[in-house]
Amino acid sequence: MVTRITAGAFLVCKNKVLLMKRGMHKKLGPGLWAGVGGHMEMSDIKNPRGLDLAETCYREACEETGITKTDIRNLTLRYIAVRRMEDEIRFHYHFFGEVKNEIPLPTCDEGELHWVDKNNVLGLPMSTSVKEAVRHWITSPDENWIYCIAVDPAGESAVVSRL
Repeated sequence: MVTRITAGAFLVCKNKVLLMKRGMHKKLGPGLWAGVGGHMEMSDIKNPRGLDLAETCYREACEETGITKTDIRNLTLRYIAVRRMEDEIRFHYHFFGEVKNEIPLPTCDEGELHWVDKNNVLGLPMSTSVKEAVRHWITSPDENWIYCIAVDPAGESAVVSRL
């Protein structure tokens, strides 16, 4: 059994959310919408206590969008999604943060970047864990808890519970 660790961010500017429509060439979630993010790398392990997941988000956001750590405010871990898929256990850490200005979006090898009106986000095709994280965040934006999203092996349903 292998463990895959990924982290991503949903960045908000006014009433818009930065999303990526993943490229059809991607192994995970081709054609689905998600936040910006990616796999944890060895450089994200900064100290003996463990992983620096926020650094993964900052690095990936910059690589994919050009948005730097200094452009992001209030980056907060809100959801940890867990799913078993074939010979992997996947952990995805969903962060939410803010940017002051809606920056022009560059082209990205990972997919297409878009600023999407918050009211239209849930109508987009997303993985079960992303959909549940965004649905919960939209209905409870001011909560300060971290939630766990347990996704069934088929990826068809999920349970959200407070940690």
